[in-house]
Amino acid sequence: MKGMRKSWITGKHVMIDKSMTQYMGRAILYVQYMTAKPIKHGIKVFTLCCAFSAIILSFKVYFGKEDDYDGTDVSVCDKLVDDVGLTIARGQILYTNNYYTSVKLAKLMYEKYGWILVGTISATEKKSRENEDIPFLKSSNSAMMGVKRG
Repeated sequence: MKGMRKSWITGKHVMIDKSMTQYMGRAILYVQYMTAKPIKHGIKVFTLCCAFSAIILSFKVYFGKEDDYDGTDVSVCDKLVDDVGLTIARGQILYTNNYYTSVKLAKLMYEKYGWILVGTISATEKKSRENEDIPFLKSSNSAMMGVKRG
């Protein structure tokens, strides 16, 4: 990874996602089972890659709850960006899916690194909402029906 980072010039657009590496053995204790993935059993990996060429710039293997970081979207993104060394690059655009997209992460990336976050948002239930959720998600169901999507 260090050699790839030295030889590859990272563009303005980067992407973060989680993926599974297939593994069916018994020697590793941190094998994950995810029913929604095409690879059901495997090693869960968080990756930061170039959005145009899909070259992996940094990755972090998820070891489970005993890991040194808490596994939240903010800590995963912060750790991956620090590992790559893109902390001095201003004006980057980070593309995420609905797992990583949050107002807290968008604020952190903009204030700490000067990055813009582009991602999908899925509405959460009223019981699980936090103060840093998107404001229009706190509307009632009837008010949300009146808002056009897209």
